[in-house]
Amino acid sequence: MKRGLEMFQNGATVSENDDGSFAVASQTSTGVFYEVRVISEHFVCTCPDFEYRCFETCKHIELVKLHVGVHYIKGEPNPKVFADDAIPCDSCGSIRTIRYGMSANRQVFKCKYCAHKFRERSVLQKVKFNPEVITLTLDLYFSGLSLRKIARNLHDHFDIDIHFSTIYTWIERYVPIISEYVNTLTPQLSEKWHADEVFIKMRGSPHQGKFKGLAFLWNVMDSETRFLLASRVSEGREIVSAIKVFQEAIKNAHGQIPDKVYTDAYKAYRFGIKAAFEDEDKQPEHVAKCGLRKHDNNNRIERANGTLRERIKIQRGWKSYQTPLAEGKRIQYNFVKPHMALDGKTPAQKAGLQQKGWKELVEIAVSNRPEKLENS
Repeated sequence: MKRGLEMFQNGATVSENDDGSFAVASQTSTGVFYEVRVISEHFVCTCPDFEYRCFETCKHIELVKLHVGVHYIKGEPNPKVFADDAIPCDSCGSIRTIRYGMSANRQVFKCKYCAHKFRERSVLQKVKFNPEVITLTLDLYFSGLSLRKIARNLHDHFDIDIHFSTIYTWIERYVPIISEYVNTLTPQLSEKWHADEVFIKMRGSPHQGKFKGLAFLWNVMDSETRFLLASRVSEGREIVSAIKVFQEAIKNAHGQIPDKVYTDAYKAYRFGIKAAFEDEDKQPEHVAKCGLRKHDNNNRIERANGTLRERIKIQRGWKSYQTPLAEGKRIQYNFVKPHMALDGKTPAQKAGLQQKGWKELVEIAVSNRPEKLENS
């Protein structure tokens, strides 16, 4: 950096070539220029220091970086290679690229400088299908379509052949990643929470009698925003499960503790709330025995559970207590589905979070991970 700064201070010039590369004059040889390019987000230079002496950088690269930084500080237009809509060649770095047909439903580009053909880089590396197809299947599934119906619709309308099991693989792969990301966000919550549980069909459930073949899905929701703070599947309907779902809600609320928690009369809530909030700054008031026609009601979370029942009643049953389906439904409810009661906003938007839709969530969540997912 020091040598590049010295060149900058001494008035060394950087010129931009038509193909998006940069030309830097040699400091020792008159009429000799070295070419600096950006290839796959890395700078490369044709000078001997960089090419033959295995330096990670050189003074010409550092000079170009300073040149670009000055453009940014002065508010001048960025060089072409840094334009938002530039598609640089992944071989030579030139931006003299043109659209050159499609391959596997993804845009192909051809470099006019080196004739290399390539596909536009995606946040989902080495995937056969583009992110739009993957996120469309996630949206359709959590909106109510079965895996087989989604596969058939993609074939009939878009001529895309996908096995229904591939769609479930995407659900298992991407829902946990998105969940990890959205749980780092801090929604702006009200002072009231609602909690309720709903029966779901579970394959291999150990229960007999009236609970035969069933499991329990516990939900905790913020009152004003309708933001679902936690959705957790449990084998039993006991105090430990109530404690765990409230602990998860507290974690996702990022320090925002309600004044009141509304539930029905089930006794597990009373002990669960007391135990989950005992280490917090305050203990919320537990308003139990809420009913549809009472002054203190649980209508908002009952409505959310009603929407969930419409989906799960036609399913044959969830396969595992660690299923990603509960969290996927929570993401769909919070970030994808607009609510009439919220003036067409999603609960996330009502809570001050601007992220919306599966496509945006997948792109941000995968980009924020230290390593990209491969081989989808």
